[in-house]
Amino acid sequence: MPMRHAQRKHIIHSLTSLLYQLHTVSFLLSPRLWPFICRLSTQFQFSRPREIDSQRSLRFWFILIFLVNLQCFYNHVFRGASEGRSIILDFVGIAHKPSKATLLSLDFTIVTLEFILTTIAYETSFIRAMPPDTPDPLQPEPIPAIPVSPLPLNGDDTDKSMVSTPSNSGPEYVVDIRLRALLQRLRHPPPPPPPQQPNLSDDLLPLPNTTTFQLTRSLNMLVRARAQMRERAARTPRPPGETEPQRPERQPGEAQESRRVPGSMGGEDEP
Repeated sequence: MPMRHAQRKHIIHSLTSLLYQLHTVSFLLSPRLWPFICRLSTQFQFSRPREIDSQRSLRFWFILIFLVNLQCFYNHVFRGASEGRSIILDFVGIAHKPSKATLLSLDFTIVTLEFILTTIAYETSFIRAMPPDTPDPLQPEPIPAIPVSPLPLNGDDTDKSMVSTPSNSGPEYVVDIRLRALLQRLRHPPPPPPPQQPNLSDDLLPLPNTTTFQLTRSLNMLVRARAQMRERAARTPRPPGETEPQRPERQPGEAQESRRVPGSMGGEDEP
């Protein structure tokens, strides 16, 4: 699962970089500034939708993609390519004015890739917040078992028969987006994931800043073990007649025994 998550993160990053380039190409073919700024300012949201707003469903983000690109579709359908000045120097350019079909095909490509990007980013973050036994909607469907049949016998009539078994050595896909499953996901959004359980190590006392990671982990284990021993001793009933051993009283002028770990807070007997 961690390897698949890292591969999906790489796919998300690659699609995001590609979409930024396609937005720039669309602007160079038809230099309209405000649609270009609107696309660039909202592109980062589609690469991490649940980190921005975890309460929104995938359907909301699809509608947002359509609304963001609606102005570009309107301009390219009814007005065609713009001939105004561009704020970017295009050293390549084209010798003729691009047609409406070219601009619309580029817009359809951008919208399709944004749908794919948002789906992968949303489902990847959603499945990590769900329990481990939750099925992954981006996983490929299991291959149905092929009915086996005996092979024809060679030569003599014996009862030996060979059956063909399906091979499982095929490539394992990282992402498998199926249109039927995606439409079902849009029509019936899944319930939000349950709240995450708090980490037990967050309730412990803070350690000094000079403590390294290895020392912090070791001291946390010691603190937890000491707390468990105290709880076990408190739950263990004492035999009748046995009293708690008393500690020797400290005489006046006697130095107090130090029980403090260097760099940590005071011990149990210290105020």
